[in-house]
Amino acid sequence: MSTFRIPLPRLRRSGRTVKRAAVLAAAAGVMTTGLFASPAFAAMGDNLVDGPAACAFYEGRQSTAFGDQGDRVSQLQCLLANRHYLGWNRLSGAFDADTLVAVVNFQRNHNLLPDGSVTPDTWNALYAGSAPA
Repeated sequence: MSTFRIPLPRLRRSGRTVKRAAVLAAAAGVMTTGLFASPAFAAMGDNLVDGPAACAFYEGRQSTAFGDQGDRVSQLQCLLANRHYLGWNRLSGAFDADTLVAVVNFQRNHNLLPDGSVTPDTWNALYAGSAPA
């Protein structure tokens, strides 16, 4: 029975090569650590971020309601996730049933009319990031 061997390249193990490999490994470690500590990584799980809102989809106060889609809804969902009313894995850009429940709970906790419609008053409370009333 014959044995098949995969030819491997011969590497010179000079001091420069080892030093370069160490620097590259350290840089990869720093970059990986930065990725795992970022809001993007936190968006993979449920409510892992406790800091201020890092949302940059929409800055207006136009009314938003069930069935809407787009940047306004993405902003709404991001703000709700930052305030632990919606899981980070629920950000879809579509005002769905999960978003509606989160909006009603937020409105109820902030002494707003809990109708599920995001009016300028609800936007103001979301942007303010204040504690529930």
